[in-house]
Amino acid sequence: MQHLNGKMMCVIDTETTGLDPRYHEIWQIAIIPLTSKLVMDKEHMPFYIMIKPEHPEYIDWDIPVFKKNKPKIMDAMTRGYERETAVDMLIEWIERLNLPMAKYGSKQCKIEPLGQNYGFDKGFIEQWMTVDRYQEYFDYHYRDTMQAALYLNDQASFHAEKVPFSKVNLSWLCKELGVDNPDAHDALCDCIATAECYRKMCLKGLF
Repeated sequence: MQHLNGKMMCVIDTETTGLDPRYHEIWQIAIIPLTSKLVMDKEHMPFYIMIKPEHPEYIDWDIPVFKKNKPKIMDAMTRGYERETAVDMLIEWIERLNLPMAKYGSKQCKIEPLGQNYGFDKGFIEQWMTVDRYQEYFDYHYRDTMQAALYLNDQASFHAEKVPFSKVNLSWLCKELGVDNPDAHDALCDCIATAECYRKMCLKGLF
């Protein structure tokens, strides 16, 4: 992908204790580097850790997905990394990617994220590692399978074709695109499924 200009596309997913980054926290995060063919880059290990919530009293147990993940969240509360330790681990992992210098050698290239509803994850990641540190390592351009599905629906409708996705959540995209996700709402499994959904969307071609 020459248009990335040295940046590395990585699929990113988080699991959180609620829906509002002002109060809720990341307890699990996964980042998988991708090749130009949008498959896992085997030269780099994924980043995949649990983070200990600092405010477990804010966990929103009323939301079904958080009830499903309760055993994993409880595990994160006892065995997860402290917040700053986890941030340091992420920065060290990014530096080991050895991304090239940007054009004119003024600064190093960044990660270009791919996610499912990535605007949600981005808000939590910025709150976790601070906006300044996020902007230092992650590009402001990103891909989003939810937005891609909405675009494909708009494109099909514009050409008087049947829209391909009646829903745009990850489980529905996986169903429609024939992508297996054996452990939905686990950050690593959702990353793998998101990358494969995006790859299949790109393979659809143009009208």
